[in-house]
Amino acid sequence: MAFHEGRVRLSGGSECQGEVEIYFRQDWRKVLLDSWSLSEASVLCRQLGCGSVLNYRSSPSTTEHKHMCVTAFSCSGSEAHLGNCSSAQAVNCTSGEHLYITCSGPRSIRLVGSGRDCAGRLEVFHSGSWGTVCDDSWGIEDADVVCRQLQCGRALSTHTPAWFGPGTGSIWLNEVECEGNETSLWNCRFQLCEEGECGHQEDVGVVCSGTV
Repeated sequence: MAFHEGRVRLSGGSECQGEVEIYFRQDWRKVLLDSWSLSEASVLCRQLGCGSVLNYRSSPSTTEHKHMCVTAFSCSGSEAHLGNCSSAQAVNCTSGEHLYITCSGPRSIRLVGSGRDCAGRLEVFHSGSWGTVCDDSWGIEDADVVCRQLQCGRALSTHTPAWFGPGTGSIWLNEVECEGNETSLWNCRFQLCEEGECGHQEDVGVVCSGTV
């Protein structure tokens, strides 16, 4: 069942956090938590341009919602927006808890260690904390996407390993493979780094043309 214009919005929070509403059957409707999994949450954060999903839970809001709600989503996790997912249906809002989601946000990557915003060790925000990226499969196309996402122009070079010093804490991503035209690193293929797979001596660094 196709969504009318496939629009979604978050209310009662911020740009990338709030209660989920979707335009369905000619009206804005809240989404029920019981139909939700990490796959649907990932699609929603991607559709909003808000990076990766940090968590989803029942809404802290207890206000009555007189309209119908939406449930029974089924996404694989790779869709560009919720309108591509199947099986959504409208149900009475009293039948479940409303969905509240927190995405990592549009500024979910940063370059640190150089003293300026457009060069440094690459760090990404995932699962509530900042961590580094391993240099396996890393290339100039990947660095280009980082610079574009940070509004820092084009990539001048990609420095590995640990050109800007080793990071600390988690190493989040590995085997990043971008085509080079993506607007966000989160739109590229990547793997979450397994424990022991990489060391901080392999942390990726990037230098962009911008001077922000």
